[in-house]
Amino acid sequence: MTMAPGRRGGAGASARQVAEAARSAERAAQHRRAKVALPVTAVCAVVFGIAAGTATVWQAGLVVALAVAAYGIRQTYRRADNSWAKGAAGEVATARLLAPLARRGYAVLHDRAIPGSRANLDHLVIGTAGVAYVDSKAWRSKKSRLRVEGGTLRYGRYDQSEALRKVAWEAEQASRALGCEVRPFVAVHGAKIPGPRSRIEVQGVTIVAAKRLPRLLQNLMPQPGWTAERITAVEQLAEQRLPPHGS
Repeated sequence: MTMAPGRRGGAGASARQVAEAARSAERAAQHRRAKVALPVTAVCAVVFGIAAGTATVWQAGLVVALAVAAYGIRQTYRRADNSWAKGAAGEVATARLLAPLARRGYAVLHDRAIPGSRANLDHLVIGTAGVAYVDSKAWRSKKSRLRVEGGTLRYGRYDQSEALRKVAWEAEQASRALGCEVRPFVAVHGAKIPGPRSRIEVQGVTIVAAKRLPRLLQNLMPQPGWTAERITAVEQLAEQRLPPHGS
């Protein structure tokens, strides 16, 4: 059964829950901070406004006062960067890219729990080539680029070895649950993938530009025994052993 992007239990659901919790905590902190910051802002706006009006004309003082007030309010309620929200958006985008595969006989599942762990599987794609696990990455910083140095994947100045080990581990857990090999992939949104085919393999994980993922999965070599019946059987097994995260 393929779940539509954005529905509860669908792609990005668990990441959205964390993002919403973080946003709620951030709003509470902003309101606490505002009890002190806004009165201070008001005093500063009055003081600087009067000073500017006295030195020039009253209109200039009003402009200065409004500018100080606007700056103080903006700083008080400025939102922090929410990586979980970006991650959820990346998962939903990947789910949309994978949706056409479900109409071609593939089984596509999203946001699955790993038994005995708090980790989740972003996407599982089951087809004639076997089972693929896809982890979504929203690497969209304009200041950072993706590269491979000495067999190590880096995004900007950050080593992604641990992230790839986690992806490989998640694929292994899915393999144990389903009783068959599960190949790990990372679908990247934003960052350009080095290499002529916009994909590379590092630490046993295939990293590919998200928009090229569907074609890559369709072009994988079919494996013996992966009939429509087996695809359905493995999908049903995944529904039992890898339930929607948070269910």
